[in-house]
Formats: sequence, structure tokens, C-alpha cells
Amino acid sequence: MNSSDSSKDSKLTWVDNQEQLIGMIYRSAAEPEHWPELLEYLYTLLAHQAIDVSVPLPDSNDTNASTLPLTGMSSVNLERKQVLLKHFNQALSIAERIGYLEQKNHSLNSLLNHIPVGVILLNAESEILLTNELSEETLQLGQGLSQQGRTLVTEEEENTLLLQQYVRELSEPDIDARHSRGLAIPSAGKSEQQSMVILSPVNHLSNSDLEKSASVVLFISPSRPDVELDLTAFAEGYKLTPKEQRIVNYIAQGVAPPDIAGKLFVSYNTVRTQLKSVYKKTGVNSQSELASLVLTGPWGMLSQNGRRCAKAKAENSETYCFTLPDGRKLCYQEYGAANGSPVIYCHSILGCRLENFFDQVDIAKQQGLRLIIIDRPGFGGSDYAEGYSFVKWSEDLQALLDHLQLEQVEIVGYATGGVYAACAAATIPERISHLSMVSSGDTLRYDSDYQATAKLYRMHMKLARDYPKLHRLFAGILDKGLQKDPNKLFKVLARDLPPSDLKVLQDPCFRAKFSRYLKEAKIQGSNAFSNEVRQVMSPWQFEAEQISVPTTLYHGQQDRLIPVELAKRFASRVAQSQLHIYQDQGHYIIYRHWPEILQNIAKRQQ
Repeated sequence: MNSSDSSKDSKLTWVDNQEQLIGMIYRSAAEPEHWPELLEYLYTLLAHQAIDVSVPLPDSNDTNASTLPLTGMSSVNLERKQVLLKHFNQALSIAERIGYLEQKNHSLNSLLNHIPVGVILLNAESEILLTNELSEETLQLGQGLSQQGRTLVTEEEENTLLLQQYVRELSEPDIDARHSRGLAIPSAGKSEQQSMVILSPVNHLSNSDLEKSASVVLFISPSRPDVELDLTAFAEGYKLTPKEQRIVNYIAQGVAPPDIAGKLFVSYNTVRTQLKSVYKKTGVNSQSELASLVLTGPWGMLSQNGRRCAKAKAENSETYCFTLPDGRKLCYQEYGAANGSPVIYCHSILGCRLENFFDQVDIAKQQGLRLIIIDRPGFGGSDYAEGYSFVKWSEDLQALLDHLQLEQVEIVGYATGGVYAACAAATIPERISHLSMVSSGDTLRYDSDYQATAKLYRMHMKLARDYPKLHRLFAGILDKGLQKDPNKLFKVLARDLPPSDLKVLQDPCFRAKFSRYLKEAKIQGSNAFSNEVRQVMSPWQFEAEQISVPTTLYHGQQDRLIPVELAKRFASRVAQSQLHIYQDQGHYIIYRHWPEILQNIAKRQQ
């Protein structure tokens, strides 16, 4: 390894550094954002000590990996490798456990946020344990309730004492939902505004995760007059009339019957009559019981979930899945004009079928193009395939084109996706009319190629090249970091990139899109990512000279991830090629020039 790859002393010894390396492994597992430090130290130590890792390592998911027999190496190297395996796998197990607990907490928060009213979980001392977004808004705006330290309080001491009394009573054993309490909480200075608060014991929710700490769940009805609960499902379930439904909505908000009469422009007696009818239909005997039934029952959530599902379906209506001849599922997304000229896009190694850079404007449709973005196996929704290769991708693509009845398409590939696009152009040229590669090029062949890349990227690729099996274990920790906080990746990337790329990374719109692509791409874990890195660093199964179709390359002169020399070298090996170099830009040129690229494709279709 070149000395510039590390500031560590070249005379590092395993004995001196074993404890520090192991500490880094566990630290990175618990706090995955520290993976850059682990990568640098791990590669430095391995390179200087020449640990024999030629014997295949077990899968990162194999919890018994440290016990597998290893042969074909010296006893010293065997011991070192066993130490690495043992601690990597133990650390990954810890990371899995941390991730599981975080996911459970995230799932609980997600569940609470689906409830269309404010929700607060309290312990027996009225301390706040968990809130959803609507209750957070209530607390921040001071709408009758607030947080004092960790304790939930009201704006009036009398109501605070009553609230705390109810919490203590509902925290007693053998209390069930029938003992729920209702309390109207007025907002200071707003005599006409109040929130209806319903307190219910947690033990009837049958959720062991909550029962360990929470005693009471508190539901807050909307206090804003412009907000109404969606009680469609509630009204249908209890066969309420439209007028009765309006009255129930006001009761749930804590509005008194005389005030309801004023809001509906009817007499107080009319409200009382309709309210009695509601009591009879719902089986309750008081306003607080009715409010409790509305806020703690399933009706509101059912209605809210129905709207969310409908929205999700509309947003993903252009996602399709195709079953390949070997039974695997291949997912893809279509954008643009349904009857337009077909274009296949091959996403980056951190992307997926959602990687459409100007998705707020359908540029493909404007250009009359049918843009098809395919999840490669293990990314997004496509089934994972062990030992996947560039040539296998071409076979899968050909099967999909047959299924879609597309005789010939243009193909575009971004970064690592460019290699897959190039392989298709080389191996199934009769199906490809034109190849476009963006921020992509030849393989890293020479030391000068590596030295032209950013430091962490260089170490990452060298680890995959020299220690491919160990790289898979490292990728597991990297994956945890990306899942936990994709924004940390931007800080890491920013360490050694040109100003043009830094400007892109600082764009909130870019970050939001990139994080969305990354989250979907990694939904199945890190194996596909690790396999692709090793695939790129291994001998390719095709040669650039095999490409006979017209080829266009787009590349930034300042690219530090895939240096421009790789694009130049690849272009020189293809018979019909054009190379567009953007002098003042780096790796992320596609985020600026995607419309131009699609426009060039559209012109060729005319």
C-alpha cells in the first residue's frame, strides 16, 4: 500500500494494535458512523502485517463463523484471523441487536404517528415516556398541556393534580379500559378552546414492550377549531347520521353541548336529543365515555390507515415485478411516456429503481421517453442472487425485454451501473441501440488509478480487491451506519471531494433524494452491495473492445471516485465512442446534467 494511504507507523505490530483494532470493531458496531476509522486502521494493519486471508471467510450472517476450521496458513496468521473473525461476528451480532431494538422503537413511534390524535405514554409518576408528532405539537404550542422536566403538567394547578391522580389510579393492578378517565383541558387565555384528554391504562393494549415501563396512555383530541377527526368509519360502524357524526366530532374535541348548538346553529334541546341517540347507538352513558370510545377505539386509525394505503398505492402505481425463468423476482419502475422510446437505466451501487434525479419534474415524459429503472438482485425489491455477475445481469435484462416485448432499447448506466450497461452492450448488442455511461469507465488497473481516487474510497476498493471475504464483514458494519444515519455518509464523502461535488452534497434536495434511494436500495442488507464491489474489483467477464454499438460517456474532470482517466481509457477501447468532459465538475454530474442526457437520447430517436 502506498504510504499516502495512512499516517500510521509502518512498523505496527499485531500485539501492539490488537486491542485498539478490536475496540474499533466494537465501537463501529455500536456507533456505525465510525466505520471510516475502522476501514483505515483495518486496512493499514492488514497491509503492513500481510495477514493471510486467502482462505474463504464465512458469511457475515453466520454466527458460528469463529468456530469454523481454517487451514492453509501459518499458526500465527491462523490465530490472527480467528481473532478478527470472532470479534467481527460478535460485533455484528451486537449491531444486529442494537438495530433490532432501534427498529422496535421506530416501529412503535411509527404506529403512534399513524394515530390521528395526539398520544402520550406516561409512567405512574406522570413522566412522559413517548409521544407522537401530534402530541409534540400540542406540547410545543402550549395548548393546555406542557412538559415540566420529564413530567406532564397542565396550565392550571388544579387540573395538573387531577391529571396526576387519574394517572396513579389507572396505574394500579387489575385496572382495565372500562376505568378510562376524561378531562377537559382549557388553553390559557383562550376560553373557547380546550382539549379533551382521555387517559386509559396500558395493560389492556397487550403490548409487552409498553407494559415494562408505561402505565397510562393519554389521548389528546384536536384543540384547533379548523381540525376535525375523520370519523367516517366510526359513523358507519355505529350507523350515525351526518348530524350525529358532527356532534360526536365536537364532543371528542371537548366542546360542551351548549357551544355545539351555537356552532351548528340549532337549539340546545336538538343537540341533547341527538346526543341521546348517539349514546344509545354506541352504548355509552356520558360525554367522557363517548370521547374515550372515539379516541381510544380503532375507528380513527382504520380511517387514517385507509388514506395512507391509498396514497402509497398511488405513489407506487408504476412499480412492477417480473418473475425470471429461474423463479427470481425482478422489480422495476417506469417513468415518462408509456408509449415513448424505451430507455433502460442502470442505477449506482448505492441506488435502486427510485434513482430518478429530477423526479419532481417528469423530464422523460417531456422528451417522449419511456424510462425503465431496474433493481439489480439484492437491491430494493429484486430477489438477492448469490454470485451474481455482469453476464448474468445481461441475461436477466434480455428476459425482461422479452417480457416487455421490446426489441431494442437505449441503455444508460451511472457509476457502477455503467459497467452493467456496458456488459449488456457487449454481450447482447442486438438489443442495445446506444450505450451511455455517466461517471463510469474502465476498471482500476494501475497504482496511479488508485492514487487518483479519494482516500477512503481507495482503501475501500483495495480492501475488496485484496481481502474480498473480510470486506463482506466490514460491509455489514458499513450498512448499519448507512441505515442509522445516511447524513453521516455525506460528511465522510465531503472529506476528500472537489468543491463542485461538495456543493451538490450540501444541497438539501440532493440529500433527501439520495437518502430515499439509499434506504430502499439497502432494504435487504449489505450482501448485494459487497458482492458488487468485489465484482467490480475482479476481472470483468467482457472486454470494452467487444462493444460495437455507439457509445457516449459523460464525466467530470474533477471526479475523485471514478477518475476521468478511467473514462478516457474506456472510450479509447470502444470503436464508436464520444467522451464529454465537464471541466469544473466531479462525480455527481448526473444530478445537474440528467435533463441534457435525456434530451440527447430523445434527439437520437427522432
